Amino acid sequence: MHGFGYVDIPTTHLKKAQKFFGTLFGWTFKEMPELEMVLFRAGTQPNGGFYLVKKMPKKGQVNVYIEVEDIDAKLKEIKKAKGKVLVKKTPVGDLGWWAQFATPDGCYLSLWQAAAPEPVAEATSAQ
Repeated sequence: MHGFGYVDIPTTHLKKAQKFFGTLFGWTFKEMPELEMVLFRAGTQPNGGFYLVKKMPKKGQVNVYIEVEDIDAKLKEIKKAKGKVLVKKTPVGDLGWWAQFATPDGCYLSLWQAAAPEPVAEATSAQ
């Protein structure tokens, strides 16, 4: 089963978005300056992020991500089911990958595949 895991919300001003949503809804934030975005925790799933835009888009403002284990395999399934791939698998720093698709009737949604967590090295004791 695949659930909604993340929501992208555009903003023309990251600090103002943090103040607005923090004040109104009590969300908490983590700034990601290298990606020009701010992640938010809404208190319940899904969480998400604000991404910086110069001008608010007329269409496709909020982007919802469906979590998957294998984006490549899921994109093949989408094509077979008569969906359309709009954005191929794209890395997001070292966090994971995303892709965007349209349903057969034209609804835009995105996929998210998280990067595998780094293995934790076992501590060795000096003897």
